[in-house]
Amino acid sequence: MQVVSINQKHPKDVQEQEQKQAMLEILEFMKTAVEAGELKEFVACSLDSDGISQIHVSAMDLPGAVGLFEIGKHLLISQESYVD
Repeated sequence: MQVVSINQKHPKDVQEQEQKQAMLEILEFMKTAVEAGELKEFVACSLDSDGISQIHVSAMDLPGAVGLFEIGKHLLISQESYVD
């Protein structure tokens, strides 16, 4: 799994390119895991350029979807407290 550091000291354009590459690597990792049958369910939180957050859930049943959604929501709220 890829670990992404958000505290690197690089010029803004270099930092944006590195962040974009890191996100694409994580998506590729997840895609490969889904194709291999290793990943059955997931939750992902995203934040767009306007600051709008979304929680994306892929689950096998409703209870799993609700649980994953709640975990994603908790992670998103927890992350927000570290941004200040």
